Amino acid sequence: MAQREYLGQTVFDNSINRLRELYREGHRLVVSFSGGKDSGIILELCIIAATLENRLPVDAVMRDEEIMIPETYEYCERVYNRPEVNMKWLIAKQPVINCFDRENPYFWVFDDNCPEKWVRQPPSFATYINEQSIFHMTIPERFPPAEGKDLYAVIGIRTQESKGRFYGLRSMKGHISKPREFGVRNVWPIYDWSDGDVWKAIAENKWDYNKAYDVLNRLGVPKNRLRIAPPTQSPAGADTLGIAANAYPMWFDKVSTRLNGVRAVAKFGKKAVSPIRKLGETWQETYHRECIEQAPKWIAERAIEARDSILATHKRHSAVPFPDVVPCYTCFGSMGSWKKMTEALYLGDPFAMKFIHLKVVEPEFFREGAGKWGGKPSF
Repeated sequence: MAQREYLGQTVFDNSINRLRELYREGHRLVVSFSGGKDSGIILELCIIAATLENRLPVDAVMRDEEIMIPETYEYCERVYNRPEVNMKWLIAKQPVINCFDRENPYFWVFDDNCPEKWVRQPPSFATYINEQSIFHMTIPERFPPAEGKDLYAVIGIRTQESKGRFYGLRSMKGHISKPREFGVRNVWPIYDWSDGDVWKAIAENKWDYNKAYDVLNRLGVPKNRLRIAPPTQSPAGADTLGIAANAYPMWFDKVSTRLNGVRAVAKFGKKAVSPIRKLGETWQETYHRECIEQAPKWIAERAIEARDSILATHKRHSAVPFPDVVPCYTCFGSMGSWKKMTEALYLGDPFAMKFIHLKVVEPEFFREGAGKWGGKPSF
């Protein structure tokens, strides 16, 4: 891994300078806002940079997911009402992953089929859109840049959170991406910030933020594991979901009524959505039992496809049987073992995040007439 380069400046000042340069050049910047701490930070930094360059108000865009930890959308509404912010509050009614339901891993935001079960009501000022892919949030039609200038999506990605993000930054060769769909560029102004930098900036500047972080922290979630995201997106959110159930019981009752599997996960944790290897059983045997024989049809089909593809790849470079536990990194990196395959395919991996050679599962597959993603799916 590359060594750090120390520039003799604070990450705060560097981030402001990165944003000021883009504002000064006349480009249009749109903050991708989620209600989390990182997107809150980049919003505040953009406000400072735009003030210094006389470019207020700051453009921002968010997509309503209906179900988030309480106090998230209260914070989002406070941001929406700030005079220095021009926010587009979008509702796409798109499917969101409920990884706790193996039979049907999607639920639809503000589903017209069950309005009586909505966890909350959408705000009256929201804008409804038809596009389901998250990359349609920041587009020239919604935020037209000045003639001859570029449109930038300002994203709160920090490389401290994963090696994948670090390698992504290295592949971009800087904090600004090449033009992607619609000619929009991504900019990562806080890529070099740590968790400590984030909370220090919030405290010292007395910035508003999502108070759900305080609640989760008081109930035992350490600061370096505080995440605000759709609670059913990943099994990793099981522990936080259980804590949120204790902190917000009325909210949890609504969520568990709305979505299958949520109550079991809050009670039993990740074990409720994890494969179980029986005594004396190999992981290969577990894979075929849990992911094929006893799995919903859509998961079984994906598990068979993944198995055949991975085993064929392994045979091309090795005469040794495909490993049961210790991965063959030549094949599919950390997914190159029966154990890792079982853990990943048990829930079907509908967004193809672990097995990128699989196709994503389109909304149309689970609900006729729901259409297709029209791009890379995401929450």
